[in-house]
Amino acid sequence: MIKQRNFFLIASLFLVFCLSPVAFADYEIDHIGELDLPAKTIIDPLDSLIGHREEDLTDVYDEEGNYIFGSCMGISVGDRYINEDNHEYEVIKVEDGKAVARDKGKIELLSGEALAGSIDQLPPLVQGKDSNKLVGLYHTHSAESYAPGPAFKPERGEIYDVGAMLKEQLEKKGIKVVQSEESFLPHDGAAYERSRGTAAALLKDGASAIFDVHRDAIPRANEYMTKVKGQEMSKIRLVVGRQNPNMNTNEELAKRLKAVADKKYPGLIKGIFYAKGKYNQDLSPRALLFEFGTHVTTEQAAAKSTADLADTINTVLYGTNASLGGGEQGTDRAMGSASWTNLLWVLGGLIVVGVGYLLLNEKGLSGVGGRLKEFTGEEFANILGRNRKKEKKRDKNSKRK
Repeated sequence: MIKQRNFFLIASLFLVFCLSPVAFADYEIDHIGELDLPAKTIIDPLDSLIGHREEDLTDVYDEEGNYIFGSCMGISVGDRYINEDNHEYEVIKVEDGKAVARDKGKIELLSGEALAGSIDQLPPLVQGKDSNKLVGLYHTHSAESYAPGPAFKPERGEIYDVGAMLKEQLEKKGIKVVQSEESFLPHDGAAYERSRGTAAALLKDGASAIFDVHRDAIPRANEYMTKVKGQEMSKIRLVVGRQNPNMNTNEELAKRLKAVADKKYPGLIKGIFYAKGKYNQDLSPRALLFEFGTHVTTEQAAAKSTADLADTINTVLYGTNASLGGGEQGTDRAMGSASWTNLLWVLGGLIVVGVGYLLLNEKGLSGVGGRLKEFTGEEFANILGRNRKKEKKRDKNSKRK
């Protein structure tokens, strides 16, 4: 009997921790300083792709031959893309610098409670004191630069200046920002491995979210240039790494950013690319990669888009009522609807284990029914007994008076 109880306890603990990846993600943020990141990690083959060079370009078409988008981050079968009009595509074939994707139709960016209200009523992903309004920025591809100069500057790319402008615009919204000035050169396939420690350090400092700031390398400036409320600027593409346990929450963040930007700043967000790889997003449920323009657009065009993105980030993370003077104390709501999904999985798993345990010990469904009847009967009797004792005690007290 003791062995069976131990088995039930172990199985329950296993379900609680293994069926709740979001719980692990939160633990990692809360205790990131206690984790020992390995000096050397195994690099995924696609993470080894250098990326963001014009020679890495793959153009993606639909099954009728219509152009959808291009990417210099490596395209794999299973990658997905949500375009500006919120049509979703899934890559089904890749060959010789060209890929084919299937149109999955137009999607809703928001779901559940987020879909029920307007953008102005969208619940913030993070609630907390002002001290928790902290965002981390870093630049894995440290040499990335813009026209009219070279695409890469070996000492320090212009991408740091775009990051500094985003930092300034976020700070105007009352958000504290830590921008890492660390360089991760050379520009090679191991850059994400080298930047991993910096991403972890930003989380240890208490960042609500971390953003890896890049620029694209497609050679067509017209794909990124746009006008938002009359101002010419470059679009921004959001990238979600689809090979990490936080993909669902990273995706929720990306979709909310695009939904808010589509409403407030139409044309700002070019799309959402779900790329094979992690891009260090396994470290946090609020981690994304931003592509500000491309190497044939200018730094100034990228910098102009930072104000609108900063306002969008503030709205999504901290709410439309987030002010310079203070934040509402509360609990972290980063997981949104994803946390409820995980909780239901855990509860369902515990029920399955419990039924299995009873079947094992009570020899069939009739035995389980008898045990439950016996249990509920005892509990009911105990409750009645407690109530009767209370009534007798009250009667005695009343007689004394």
